[in-house]
Amino acid sequence: MNVYLFELRRAWKGALVWAAVLLAFLIAMVVGIYPMFLDSRASMEAVIDGFPKEFKAAFGVFMDDIFSFGGFYSFCFLYAAVMGAAMASSLGLGLFSREKRAKCMDFLMTKPASRGRLFFAKLLAALTLLAAANAAYTAVFTAMSLPRSGGAPAGWAVLAGSALLFTQLIILAASVFFGVFLKKVRSVAAGAVAITMAGFVLTALGNLLEDRASRFLAVYGYFDVNLALKEGRFDAPLALTAAAASAVLLAAAYVGYCRGEIRSV
Repeated sequence: MNVYLFELRRAWKGALVWAAVLLAFLIAMVVGIYPMFLDSRASMEAVIDGFPKEFKAAFGVFMDDIFSFGGFYSFCFLYAAVMGAAMASSLGLGLFSREKRAKCMDFLMTKPASRGRLFFAKLLAALTLLAAANAAYTAVFTAMSLPRSGGAPAGWAVLAGSALLFTQLIILAASVFFGVFLKKVRSVAAGAVAITMAGFVLTALGNLLEDRASRFLAVYGYFDVNLALKEGRFDAPLALTAAAASAVLLAAAYVGYCRGEIRSV
């Protein structure tokens, strides 16, 4: 059976669940929470003022912008990114550690297909599922954001909506890397949680330090949705860093997959 189609058949149900969760979260935040947030602005300002400065920095709560649509979505995006990272890490670890967990790696490698072809088939399956989920997410976000973003062009809204996909690609690359190089992956769920939470901790730390250099730690903040909605762009150094890091991780994973020794079982 074609490896790409096989992996799609095995993983599409899980990806569909994650896509539904992300869409439900987005709709609940924009349609349900945001209007109530604006209606209770005075009380919310009092609550936010009571938060410690470090807490507000770590979780991206900025009083001067939180009540604009872009500022509110930027705050919510951190949690959407956590869920999206869990989806991407589950895909990456699941696809690239399945044979290790099933102890059939040697059987897979005896098939009449090169290791490089197998690697790209698995990677393409993961990218297909992420792209499909994010096509729906971006479409819904664009439709909901246009009447709320103060007349921002539709292209800017699409760019802001695509920030989730770009963030997921970083996590996918890291997950593929670990899936290839870890000797044992006992649980995909546990590994995905570890990768997701590591990204969250780094993001909180990067926000907390509040200097330019520390922003490169904030994995879930590489693509600033508020900036995209206001100016139609992402921060170029951060976006290039994300692209370079993803490329390096995938290149290393490819080399490791193609040249690594197959452990006997």
